[in-house]
Amino acid sequence: MLNPLAAPDAMSAAAETLEDLLQDCDHQPFIELLHVVPVAGTTLGHDRLQSLAQAVYDAGGWGSGYQVGTPIRPFPSPRAWRDILRREVTEGFMQPARRWPAADLRTPDEIRRADEVADGIADLVEAHLGPVRSCGDVGGLHPGYIWWCNLLLVSDSWATVLHLGVSD
Repeated sequence: MLNPLAAPDAMSAAAETLEDLLQDCDHQPFIELLHVVPVAGTTLGHDRLQSLAQAVYDAGGWGSGYQVGTPIRPFPSPRAWRDILRREVTEGFMQPARRWPAADLRTPDEIRRADEVADGIADLVEAHLGPVRSCGDVGGLHPGYIWWCNLLLVSDSWATVLHLGVSD
């Protein structure tokens, strides 16, 4: 396993290619990991995911000071975050063709490439953190974004938040 604390920087470099594929003339996509925090020491129980998400935000940097206000329900599958990432970059709101009426804004090859890069990013995250065992939507407000999705990712030892967003 690679160094878990190096995951945000490693993913940031890898995400540049995907962000370039998804960028259009008016909107900037963002794909990033927030801080990585250890899972050890967090309370077990129904609010464990909320506590882990709050620990990620409290670690500082982007999202510092944000208060997770609602419980986080885990998705039925620990691989759901991979499916969400792939769907958003190939047919969801992150895909420029969804924001513009021109359906041919991206070629099928560019969409296939976005899918491949998203899979590579997901593999990179798990190479750093270990297999994701639980994930859920954190929600929250993000001024300046026209669309966003924050996903809590929890492995056996580490937790982080994957931020997907599109800004003006």
